[in-house]
Amino acid sequence: MFHALAYRNYRLLWITNLFSSGGNWIQQVTIGWLAFEVTGSPFKVAMVMGMRAIPMLAAPLSGLLADRFDRRRIMMIDHFGLMVIALCFALVVLFDVLQEWHMYVFSFLTGVAWSINNPIRQVLVGNTVPRSVLMNAVALNSLGFNTMRMIGPAFGGAMIVAFGPGVNFLLQGFLYVGVLAALVPFRADYASAASKGPRGSFLKELGEGFRYIGQSNITLTAILLSLITTFTTMAFISTQAPVFAALVIGDDSGGALGWMLTAMGGGGFVGTVLIARFSNFQRKGLLVMVSVAGAGIMLIVMAQVETLLLTMGVIAVQQIFFNTVMITNNTIVQSITIDEMRGRVMGVYMLDIGFQPLGGVIAGILASIYSVSISWMIGGAACLVSLAVISAFAGPFRRLRI
Repeated sequence: MFHALAYRNYRLLWITNLFSSGGNWIQQVTIGWLAFEVTGSPFKVAMVMGMRAIPMLAAPLSGLLADRFDRRRIMMIDHFGLMVIALCFALVVLFDVLQEWHMYVFSFLTGVAWSINNPIRQVLVGNTVPRSVLMNAVALNSLGFNTMRMIGPAFGGAMIVAFGPGVNFLLQGFLYVGVLAALVPFRADYASAASKGPRGSFLKELGEGFRYIGQSNITLTAILLSLITTFTTMAFISTQAPVFAALVIGDDSGGALGWMLTAMGGGGFVGTVLIARFSNFQRKGLLVMVSVAGAGIMLIVMAQVETLLLTMGVIAVQQIFFNTVMITNNTIVQSITIDEMRGRVMGVYMLDIGFQPLGGVIAGILASIYSVSISWMIGGAACLVSLAVISAFAGPFRRLRI
């Protein structure tokens, strides 16, 4: 189950994942709570949360950077930027000079840095282990992320109640220092020599990446399934969870929101443990399609509950399905992609995060007009309909054994 951790450089990368994702989840619960506290508007909460994801539309460009330049060095520069952004925003909140526009700017700048980090981090996972260990490595990477997803939101919610939100952003900045320290001795042992350095014009290489994807039914299907699952389920949950906690559960202190996000992390944790343990399961295409359906159905179920305990249980199951989709698709794409194209392919693969704001805005509009529960029902139904359409053209993906 922990085979990938036998590789030294993967261990270092995994440690950076703990620090980085820990800061991320503390920030997520804090900025969501802060946005609703300042604005009182479900739509504006979606806008603040969505500003962070908009830069992910440039993920293919970040993927190209991963194919042209030293991946470790880019990641170090990126996390130094994340540290500076978090510390500056912490001072704004702590000195009580926060205005609404500060939150939009903070979310957008953070999103720019994460749009660079995400594709490069995923590529580096494939550069630290042999191909035979890749699914285990991807699952353990997600396991670290979801471990912090359990701890970070609950801790962040408790810190909001005890000390206010400013300290959380200060802590986030210090966690990025740990990332920089772990990256100093890190080396990408399994990177192909052919993947380093430019081979043509910027636009030509970017176009090569899109053509490479378009020629593979399996890669294209994996990208589309990840996109619709994020767009119709995760976008709806992540932007409207603060509103659900306040208006449906009836707790606007930040504590209930922290527990909801912790349950999401718990579900992701269980899902990744199962995938890491059974990483040799070969029918990965079929597994993804069943899990997409499960993610949509559970969002519809979640819209029917009104208590914190039931919400936590359902959202945990929903996240088991969601993480199964994302981890398995990540493994499929990286397994069948040559290393010199891996950055560009993973950049396109991670466009799902870039389209998340649009799903969040739609969720916010629906929640403002109707209710957050109806918004979630519509999101879940859209997920199932989209899956049915894609399934009609996904025979090779459905039959995939890898």
